[in-house]
Formats: sequence, C-alpha cells, structure tokens
Amino acid sequence: MLVRFLAAMIVMFAAAPAWAQFTLGGGIDYMNWTEDTSPEVRETGMLAVLTGGWTLDRDRGALFAWRGSLYGGDVDYDGSTLFPPIRSIQSTTSYRGTMQEAQFRYRVPARGNAWVDLVVSGGVDIWERELSSIQKENYFIGFARLGVEFDRSESGVVAAAGLKLPFYTYEEAYLDGMTPNPIILHPGKEPSVYAMLGYRIDRHWRIMGTLDSLSLSESSATGAFVPGFGFGQFFQPASTLYRVGVRVEYTFR
Repeated sequence: MLVRFLAAMIVMFAAAPAWAQFTLGGGIDYMNWTEDTSPEVRETGMLAVLTGGWTLDRDRGALFAWRGSLYGGDVDYDGSTLFPPIRSIQSTTSYRGTMQEAQFRYRVPARGNAWVDLVVSGGVDIWERELSSIQKENYFIGFARLGVEFDRSESGVVAAAGLKLPFYTYEEAYLDGMTPNPIILHPGKEPSVYAMLGYRIDRHWRIMGTLDSLSLSESSATGAFVPGFGFGQFFQPASTLYRVGVRVEYTFR
C-alpha cells in the first residue's frame, strides 16, 4: 500500500505544471500516541520525515497545491498485555507511513513581500504500526483541514494554524492465529488542531517548528476467535496522536 502511494507521489510531482513552485525538505518529529486503557498505552519517540510539494505560482486569488510526506521510525511502547492476566510491558513499536494532501488556497497579498493563504484541503494519512512479530495494525485516515497560512518571498516570520477533522477511518488489526485475521475497525472521528511557526531565511530556505494531531474516539467492537483465549470482542480504544517536529525546506523558484 505504501509503495503505491509513493509511486503516486512521484507521478504527481513529475506532472506538476511548469509554473508551479516546488518544495523539498525533511526533519524529525517527536510523536506521542496514547490509548485510553487501563493501564494506559503510550508510545513515544522520534520519526524521520521527508516532505515534498508544489504550489501554483500566483500572486493572488485561487490556486491549487499538493503536500506529501514519508515518515518512519521505532518508538518506545509502554502498555500492557492484550490478554489476561493483564500486566504492564515495555517494548518497541515500528512506524512507517505517508501523508498526501490536495489543497485549495485563496491568496491575499499582505504588506511588503508577504501574503496570507486561506486553505481548505483533503488528504489521507496511511501508516503501519508493528507492535511485535505477531501483532500489527494498518491505518487509513481520510481528513480535511481548514486553516490559514502566512508566508513571504523574502526573509521573515512564517506561520500557519487550523483545524483538522477526520472524515473516514479504517483500521486493520492483525494477530497471528486470530480468526478472522485481520479484523476491521472504524475508530470514531474527533476534531484536532495543527500549527506551524518558523522563519524564512531567504527566497529558498525556511526552518519551521510544526504541530500535528489526530484524535480518534473508541471504535465499535468486532468479534474474533484467538487460540488459547477463545472468542472475544475487540475494539480500538479512544486514541490521541501528537507530533511535534522541526522542518527544513528548500523552495525552487
């Protein structure tokens, strides 16, 4: 699944109009994933991130843009066993994923070389979460954003902020020996926030601090049979994800 989306990202980048501005970048995120269980499940650690995008090069009015990223890393798991007797455990969880977003922007010139974009967008966030050699989960989240972004062509402060709302959630949960395998879950959808604050060094380079978040409420339960445990009801607990990161980006002008 991730390979297909990476191929699509490359095709979109290659097919972008000649009058678009291209951006490449990268950075690191500190992620914090929590699940509302007892004891609480918490995953924390660093993810490496690669970013890309293009934006139609216009001074004002309506324009379109695309943003994409690849990310991955191993983080610390602090939680509990899945089956009784419940006991606390510490381990490592592997993440790898991609986010792709199509944006509609309306640009309003500001003072000097700056501008303000009103942004409405829709995208997907797809990741694999491997908790152990016998247990993993695949997520597909469709989301919309509504926000505002302040940028400029020369040096100075840049910023963005807005709301993020999932409109589609899909989770595949795998466990060796389980029937069916995987089980399909649909966590609930809750609004969250995103933000960016940074500094444009010159026409090409900018450095930024970023915040992204995702809030999912508890899913409906699905029945499954697990050898040695029997038949049970499984669900995704209410979950919250925060990613705080640093980005360095280069814009081809």
